[in-house]
Amino acid sequence: MRIVFPDGAGCVRSPEELEPLRRLGRVDFHDGPPRDRAELVERVREADAVVLDYSEMDAEVLRVCPRLRFISFLGIGYASYIDVAAATKQGITVANTPDYGATSVAEHALAMMLALTRHLAAADRSLREGRWEPGRFNGIELRGKTLGIVGLGPIGAEMARLATGIGMRVVAWTRRATPGRAPAGVEMVALETLFERADVVSLHLAYSRETEGLISRALLERMKPGAWFVNTARARLVDNAALVELLTAGKIRGAALDVHETEPTPVPHPMVGLPNVLLTPHIGYNTTEASANMLRISIATVEAFARGERLHVVN
Repeated sequence: MRIVFPDGAGCVRSPEELEPLRRLGRVDFHDGPPRDRAELVERVREADAVVLDYSEMDAEVLRVCPRLRFISFLGIGYASYIDVAAATKQGITVANTPDYGATSVAEHALAMMLALTRHLAAADRSLREGRWEPGRFNGIELRGKTLGIVGLGPIGAEMARLATGIGMRVVAWTRRATPGRAPAGVEMVALETLFERADVVSLHLAYSRETEGLISRALLERMKPGAWFVNTARARLVDNAALVELLTAGKIRGAALDVHETEPTPVPHPMVGLPNVLLTPHIGYNTTEASANMLRISIATVEAFARGERLHVVN
């Protein structure tokens, strides 16, 4: 088996960590992303298995990989990078690494929520620029406020646990609401009700064709004028043009975004110029613990495939 990492992998800290895969066959680890599509094709053309980070493997790329039978996506949001329908048609099994960083992403969302509602980034800039403006940065306490969680997978459930721990009321909506799905202390509500009631809305929903654009202008317009919006899931879930308009008009008080429609985010960009927006460069997953989990789970999916078994397969 020839196993290819076509765009590197930040979760690989040393060559020794890939030893379990070398026991299965040849491992080609490319230290960094390909320069362009042609180089990506050259790297994956002869692969039997690919461990994919952030390169896009659409139908055209898959078509030139006649030996490819398995893709392990490093992360959760595989649909943003892999044409799963084309892979399935070509007989390629696709797996991902669920739950690898639920705590890391939820803690980042909580950190962004705290930083946003207490204006920490703006206060830091003000002080570094030689100003002393304690009266300018009037924040809110989160205890007693209502957090609306969209998506109750592992990350959403962990976010609910953290939020109740600081005394927030939590309402939630998820696509597959089943009896007993809600964690203790969490009230399940309709999506429209969530946006109307929440003081902070936090997205923890997986991206797919069905969820693309789910957070529409109509939903965003239901938010309270003093409410805050946090997205550590995927930018394509949201009507971002509407979000910019509502933030600019003050109809939504502020937003914290770790995910962006184009990554890296170009500057100038509408969000970058808004003083009520906190931005981070898609780092919610990036902790030592999550990286170790991601690599461990990905290796396990390849090992399972080599044994003829299915682990975390999505097609």
